[in-house]
Amino acid sequence: MAVLPTKEDNAHKVLEVFSHFRARPGYVLRANNFVAVGARRRWEMSDLQQGLEFASEQGWIREKGGGIELTEQGFAEMPQSN
Repeated sequence: MAVLPTKEDNAHKVLEVFSHFRARPGYVLRANNFVAVGARRRWEMSDLQQGLEFASEQGWIREKGGGIELTEQGFAEMPQSN
């Protein structure tokens, strides 16, 4: 039986997109970046939207200049690569 991702799971997908671009705090991505990475990974766009909302509520991201900025809190929440 399939299990739907939680809001937090979806927010971590948002952080995965930032990780894909090797983002640091203050890095700004545009909507097309999320769409492109999400499409390649076959994520539902509604999941990404929910993830953006949850990540914003957590202070992991914020809107900036028509894009989405990664905050220090969001960077700390990202999985660290080896």
